[in-house]
Amino acid sequence: MRVTFLAILMCLSLLACGKKEGSAGGGNAAEAGRTGGSNKTLAYAHFLELEVDEQKIGPMHAAAQQFCLTLQAEQCVILEAKLDTGRYASARLKFRANPAGIQKLLANLNRQGDVIHQSVTAEDLAAPIQDNQKKLAMLNDYRSRLEALRSRANADIDALIKTNKELASVQEQIESLSGKREQLLQRVETELLSVTLTPDNTHSFSQPIKQALSGFAGNLAQGVAAAITGIAYLLPWSIVLFFCVWVVRWLWRRKKATVPKP
Repeated sequence: MRVTFLAILMCLSLLACGKKEGSAGGGNAAEAGRTGGSNKTLAYAHFLELEVDEQKIGPMHAAAQQFCLTLQAEQCVILEAKLDTGRYASARLKFRANPAGIQKLLANLNRQGDVIHQSVTAEDLAAPIQDNQKKLAMLNDYRSRLEALRSRANADIDALIKTNKELASVQEQIESLSGKREQLLQRVETELLSVTLTPDNTHSFSQPIKQALSGFAGNLAQGVAAAITGIAYLLPWSIVLFFCVWVVRWLWRRKKATVPKP
């Protein structure tokens, strides 16, 4: 009984592998046509770079996040928010939302600054989605066969243990593939928007002067430190050079003193 049961289990494994290979050739052709026949497998990513007044970068950074929070129906989520208020202020934001939400975000941001770069890219996820669906179908069928086999293995403890172990492994693979499927579907059902805010200093006459004055103390300290470091390096070499010159001159005078006068 045990040998027969194990033989059946091995046959199920072979059938599962065979089904996987067969499905790769056209087992899910109808579903592939549905996903490939439209743009539901394209994952879009938008990029926007705005030039705004330096004083407005901070408030605009906060306002963009607040505007995203109001787009609950558009599934807007803040994925990244970075603000640098140092000497050269800048900000970076990254959002995820459905297509309507992304368009609302773009319209809101474009009104608040000068667009210096805007682009969009699309990644076709048809192949990963189809491959994921095929693997899930194969594993679900294999799990059903194992569950049917387990119901007939109650009298064989060893075979029951092996079947349960195989079922646990298959269930783990199904959960992992289901998680990847949700990620893939989220990427095609929503879009990404990366925003960069840079200061507009090209039209400000006083801005370079202000930056130079604000960095005067630091630049002065660095200059003094560099001078002190240079003196520290040059001082021992100056002593060595002075000694060498003195020796050369002493040898030269001695040589001249030993030369007889005509």
